[in-house]
Order: sequence, then structure tokens, then C-alpha cells
Amino acid sequence: MERNVGKTDEVDEIVAAWRREREDLDASPLEIFSRLLRLNRHLEKFRRQAFAAHGLDVWEFEMLSLLRRQGEPYQAQPSQFMNELLVASGTLTHRINTMVERGHAIRHQDSRDRRIKYVRATPLGIERSDRAMADLLTSEEKMLEPIPHEDRAEISRILRDLLRPFSDASKVQTFGATQN
Repeated sequence: MERNVGKTDEVDEIVAAWRREREDLDASPLEIFSRLLRLNRHLEKFRRQAFAAHGLDVWEFEMLSLLRRQGEPYQAQPSQFMNELLVASGTLTHRINTMVERGHAIRHQDSRDRRIKYVRATPLGIERSDRAMADLLTSEEKMLEPIPHEDRAEISRILRDLLRPFSDASKVQTFGATQN
């Protein structure tokens, strides 16, 4: 398999320019984080288009995906969305309303305790999210084809290590950023 050893990209040019302009700074973190940021922008655009093909917004797929992963009856309390998807209550209310209007979800109360509210995916919501997920995984697998499986496992491990400090909101730190 051909490797891109010795080939450069726009991030290499950015890092080289910073090294030229600010020799006193170690610009090496940009080699990772600028690539992650650029990759994220491409993936967001790709996912937006992929989910639109199934009549879903990215946020709607994320919410339906959360419901689908719960197993039957494919429901969750609003607090689960807020915690897992990191959305504010006002945003969540708007999104739930939109999903209900589109026929992708319903609201209901717990039969034993009327104070407990749920959002449940409808058969249409499950069908659309299942098709979108299958297409997404097929497309993402194609994107990963140039990367050997053993490298994928290593990339996954490294990204997990990078994300770990953010997994507990109470432990998020500034990583030594200076305040002016």
C-alpha cells in the first residue's frame, strides 16, 4: 500500500510559516490539531449531505441514533439528550418539537409517574436513521480504505487518549492556556 511519506499538505505550509515567523514557538501541535480541525470540517459537510439524503439533519440523526441505541422501545428522557449530545434545554425543546412535526418522534409520559417524560422514535424515525447509518458506515469505510486496519486501531487509541480529558466535564482543564 502506497504511503504519503514525503508528501506535504496545507498544514505543513502553515506550520512552516509559523516556524519561520516565530522561531521562539513550538508549532508542532498544529501538525495534529490543524489537521483534526480541517478533517472535522470536511466530515461535518459530508455528514450533512449524507443525512440530508435521508431527510434528516445532522442533529436529528444524532438524536434518533441515541434513541435507536437504547433498544426497544427506542426512548429516552430529555436529560439523556442534554448529557450525551451536549445541548441546552431550549435547543433540545426546539429539536424535539421539530422531530415530532416531521413524524420522527413522539412525546409521552411514564405510565406510573406522570412527571417523567420521554421522547420515543417512531417507526419512520427508526427506518430513516437505520438507512442513514448503513449508508454512513459504508461511506466512512471507503474513506478509511487507504489506512491499514492496524493503523486504524492505533489512530483510534490516540484519539481516545486525546478525548479522555473532555469526557468528564468536571475535569476539563485549560491545559495551561494563558489569560491576558
